[in-house]
Amino acid sequence: MNSLAPFLRQALRAGPASKSFVRHESSARRHTKALRLHPHSSMKITEDSPATDHIIFNPPSSAPTPLITPRLFLPKDDPRHAVLPEPVLPENHRMPPPVRKPYQKTYHLNPADFRQMRNLRKQNPKLWTRNALAHKFNCSTLFVGMVTQASEERLKEVAEMGEKLKDRWGNKRRLAREERVIRRSGWGGADAL
Repeated sequence: MNSLAPFLRQALRAGPASKSFVRHESSARRHTKALRLHPHSSMKITEDSPATDHIIFNPPSSAPTPLITPRLFLPKDDPRHAVLPEPVLPENHRMPPPVRKPYQKTYHLNPADFRQMRNLRKQNPKLWTRNALAHKFNCSTLFVGMVTQASEERLKEVAEMGEKLKDRWGNKRRLAREERVIRRSGWGGADAL
C-alpha cells in the first residue's frame, strides 16, 4: 500500500467543500516579479546627489499644448480660443439613438388618485406593488413610492424573503457580498469611518 493512501482517503472523506485555492510558489513568483520594477535612472541617488532633501527635475515626456483643454471648459476671454479650431460637424452627422424613448411628463393625478393608491396598497400589498400601481395610474414607480410606502408588516415580510434567499448562498457569494458591503461603507469618505 502507498504511504499517501491515508492522506488521500482523508481528503476524499472531507469532500469538495473543504477544497480551497492555495497559491503555490511557482505562480506567486510570476505575479510578484512584475511588481519588482527598478527605479528610473533619473530618480537614482548617486555620489553627485545632494546629501539633504532636494527637488528632482523630471519633466514630462512632452510639453502641454492648448489642445489639451477643450474649448467648452475655457473662459470666454481666454486667448487660446484664437489658437483652437472651431468644432465642425459633418453635414450627415447623426447622434446616437436615445437610451429610452423621449416622453413628456404629465401631471394628471389628483389627491383622489393618491387616496386610492394608498387604499389599494393597504388592502393588498402583495397584489398592489409599486410596479402594479405605476401601470394602473400611468406614472413612475418612484412617484408611487413618494405617494405611498409599504406597511411595516410588508417590509418585514420582504426582508424575511431576502434572508431565506441568503441562506441558500454558498460561501463564495456570501463572502463577496460581505466584501461589497465593506467597500461601499468606504464610499462616504471620512464620514464612513
